[in-house]
Amino acid sequence: MTPPERITLYLQRLCTDMGVEERNVYNANTGAWYFVQGSSTIEVFLSTQKNLLQQPQTFIRCMAGLCEIPKDVKKQFELYKTALAINGSYLGYKISADEQRGIVCIIAERNISGMDYEEMVTLINDLSHWADKLDNFMHEQFR
Repeated sequence: MTPPERITLYLQRLCTDMGVEERNVYNANTGAWYFVQGSSTIEVFLSTQKNLLQQPQTFIRCMAGLCEIPKDVKKQFELYKTALAINGSYLGYKISADEQRGIVCIIAERNISGMDYEEMVTLINDLSHWADKLDNFMHEQFR
């Protein structure tokens, strides 16, 4: 079994453990699972990139939208300034702008090599905790 197949089985197991049917949280068009946690939707997907030696490495990436990118340039500056400060405080997470979707996201990712089920669940649960906390903060700050 390949590492991506193993992580796919873990995600299917997580659905079972959560009491949801995978078909209700998996989107074949995007290749992602969508888990709702509090006020956040956590998007989980696998992404393969080549390393410096041109060998493929697969990562699990979890992301959640925090707020819309404001149209006002001054508010955008304040949002991005705040996001940069958060990036320095929350180890293991990064805040990024998804211009195509028009949102600011929190992202956690990890190479799946050697990852076990508990590590995957912790990655998703930790991201969902911070996403729920930070989306509330961002909405208060940047309405």
